[in-house]
Amino acid sequence: MKLLPLAITLLTAGLIFGIYLGNPAPDPAGDIVEYYGATESLLRHGSLRLTDEDRSALSESLHPEYFTNPGYYFTGTDGFRYPMHFVGYSFLLTPVRFLLEHIGLQPLLVFPLVNTLIMTTTIVYAMHRFFHAAHKQFMLFLLLVSSPLLSFLLWPGPDILYLCLFFISLCFYMERKWITAAIFAALASWHSQPLMVMTAGILIISAYEQYSMAKKNIGNYAVSVLAIIGLAAVPYLYNYSHFATWTPWTILQDFWTKTYGFGLHNIRAMKLFEQLFDLNVGVFWYAPVLTVFGLWQIYKNGTKNTAALWLMALMILTLLAYQTNPAWHYGTSGYGPSRHAIVVIPYFILLALYSRINATRTAILAALIVFTQMPILSMNSLLYPVFSNTLSHTPQATFILDRFPTLYNPTPEIFVDRTNHTDLDHPTSAIYKTNGVCKKAYVLTMDIDWVIKNCGALPKNQQATIQHTANEGFYVTYP
Repeated sequence: MKLLPLAITLLTAGLIFGIYLGNPAPDPAGDIVEYYGATESLLRHGSLRLTDEDRSALSESLHPEYFTNPGYYFTGTDGFRYPMHFVGYSFLLTPVRFLLEHIGLQPLLVFPLVNTLIMTTTIVYAMHRFFHAAHKQFMLFLLLVSSPLLSFLLWPGPDILYLCLFFISLCFYMERKWITAAIFAALASWHSQPLMVMTAGILIISAYEQYSMAKKNIGNYAVSVLAIIGLAAVPYLYNYSHFATWTPWTILQDFWTKTYGFGLHNIRAMKLFEQLFDLNVGVFWYAPVLTVFGLWQIYKNGTKNTAALWLMALMILTLLAYQTNPAWHYGTSGYGPSRHAIVVIPYFILLALYSRINATRTAILAALIVFTQMPILSMNSLLYPVFSNTLSHTPQATFILDRFPTLYNPTPEIFVDRTNHTDLDHPTSAIYKTNGVCKKAYVLTMDIDWVIKNCGALPKNQQATIQHTANEGFYVTYP
């Protein structure tokens, strides 16, 4: 490992630590109540059940309504309430929270500190294990630190954890270390279940190689595969032991789950486009150069060998697996790519790092990426993203809606949530206005009169659309 890239990485991590330690803890957001709540339970009584004492203590720093939300802390088979989100991340948080409390620091700082530690460890390990040339180590550092992942350092959730585990899995994949790659993918899937697709895909290619090359030690290989399957099954065993169901996601009582359910029927080609290019949640707008270079590498080299082609197919299948979730507009850390799409960022970084370009071109590419990323990350307030921006249109979406509203017709959930600045569990209508003038609306048939009252008569060219949407919604664009 080269000394200078390592020193820069550690100094940057120290600077980020100092910034977070010198500022207030992040506002509660996302699923903090369970990830942080589990640390409270573990420190108080060494179990995961939520007691009255836990709830009382947590209510001092988290809003009490968290504990009445039916989407959190399901009642287990023993009558106690347990986190429905898997608690692997909470086990990592617990010792750091214990340390923070004993030195008199705000325990909610545990999230940015642990996330920063995870990213730093990932960079250092990748430098040591995979990228030995100095220019590759510098590029690794720059690509990860300037990527949209930076916005998730403050986020009170496991996104940094599973994205970093996934990145290491991809690196082992490129080294053709299939079993190790599958182990890291399985660990990543603990907090992002669609990554099970990647785990299964890696095991398939490893089995293909095992068979085609007639390798020995079949018994050891079979044991390894069974161990990985068991590792990937840990969250499901947790669910079954506490709730007598393999996954509590299927029994959530919100509108999206009850109406649409989880499954392949939710998959749409349009959603795949949105994962990459949607003006609000698409990865392109938060890493444009990296996305273009990654797609170019796929086009140029993606079919040159079986492993590269299979990895590309697995990434597409993984993105489609995220679409099985009936709630499409998952919150991001302020402005940023959807959590249904951000997994392509480690993949594109991997393609850049393994591209066969010389040191000079590597430096130019890294400089170009960093130069373009700085204003994008600044738009999201760098290390301190404003979480409420998750429910506001991004500057690029606002620009198009103000001037060319006909061009932007995303999945309604995205438009409605960001126009109304709400995160409801059922569909509603929404009117986008510029300086009080209606520009675009998503209209449920039962709200037609409301939209007419606010914006005037619907454009004549929408009449045919209305007649064919008796039980659905439709977009209206105003001149």
